[in-house]
Formats: sequence, structure tokens, C-alpha cells
Amino acid sequence: MTQEKEVLDLVDRWAHAELTGDIAAYPALLDARFTGIGPVGVVLDRDQWAARHQGGLENHEFEVLEPHVRFFGNTAIVEGVQRQRTTARGNDTSGSFRLGLVAVRAGDEWRIAQVQLSGPLLAPGEKPAFAR
Repeated sequence: MTQEKEVLDLVDRWAHAELTGDIAAYPALLDARFTGIGPVGVVLDRDQWAARHQGGLENHEFEVLEPHVRFFGNTAIVEGVQRQRTTARGNDTSGSFRLGLVAVRAGDEWRIAQVQLSGPLLAPGEKPAFAR
């Protein structure tokens, strides 16, 4: 398997864990020093990221679209679009977000070191809230 396929497989396994709320999968997917940055700037460590699923987060759909991988030695940068249909504590938080994901090689395996989301993405011609 090529490095690119290994990283894309990691992204797919992470998206499946997010969709199903499988926090038991996170230790094999997320580096111990993982940070996740949500679309409004909240920074979470690996345990806090997992705890979202125990605090009222439910993903009904979750996928990563158009992933593009670049390598810098033992580091991979993945850019793509994360699309989700999600409720958090009863509130709809669905949308599409620009995804930046950093994966690092740990021995023979890849782990996610960071996820950063921005958005939600706007439809063509739509103005952001601050410009309305």
C-alpha cells in the first residue's frame, strides 16, 4: 500500500469513528498529543475530542470529500471538505467545513496529530454572517 493510500485509509477510519461515535477507536487513530480545533476555534485534546460523543454529539452523516494529501517527510497534510449532518445537545450543527488534518508516521503506522475545521462553507454568492 502506498503512503497516500495509508493516510487516506486513516482518514476513512477516522470519519467512520466520528460517524458511529466509536471513541474506543481513537487511541489507534489519534496521536496522544492530538489537538482538534473546531470551526469556532475551540481547542480540544484527544480525551476532550472523544468526550464530545458522550456529551450529546450525534453524527447522522459524516464524510470527508475531495481529500488531497501532501507529504513532508514523516508528516502528511490532508486538505478536504468535511460534510456532516449532526446534532449537538439537541441543536442542529450540520454543515460543510474546510478540513485541515495533520498525520504523523509512528513506526509503521500513521496517527492523526491535528484536525482543524473552518466554516461552515458558504454557497456561491452567500455572504458571511459578519457581512450581512
